[in-house]
Amino acid sequence: MKKMLLIAAVMFSAVMVAQEGPGKRGGERMMNATPEEMAQMQTKRLTLALVLDDAQQKKVYNLELEQAKKFKTKMEERKAAKESGEKPTEEERKAMYGAMIDAQIAHQEKMQDILTKEQFDQWRKMRSHRKMAGGDKGKERGKDRGHRDKRN
Repeated sequence: MKKMLLIAAVMFSAVMVAQEGPGKRGGERMMNATPEEMAQMQTKRLTLALVLDDAQQKKVYNLELEQAKKFKTKMEERKAAKESGEKPTEEERKAMYGAMIDAQIAHQEKMQDILTKEQFDQWRKMRSHRKMAGGDKGKERGKDRGHRDKRN
């Protein structure tokens, strides 16, 4: 009887770990991070990738902190709206998308002021690779769910 309970407990824990998934933990960790932690992590990533000097690190940290605070505020607003069942209208969605694009342009311009030309070019490549990788994830998820690729 004890062996059966032990086997059941092991199988139950294995199923729970498998359901959690590998990507979920990192995303949850970032969502629970404070804006300061988010800015610090992003600054460290950029320092490693772009070899930032001390002055650049401070400027990038301040910029990333500002961005992280805005991100956290927006996430809390979206969470509250979702919990209340509110959905944005088509016009509101377009306005939010326009505002997001404007914020990205402003962020890019600020980064261009901080980084050297070579660093900025590398930063843009990193961003485009990240966006492309994000687009591929959706395709892979669709394949995992049994959807067929129409080309095959």
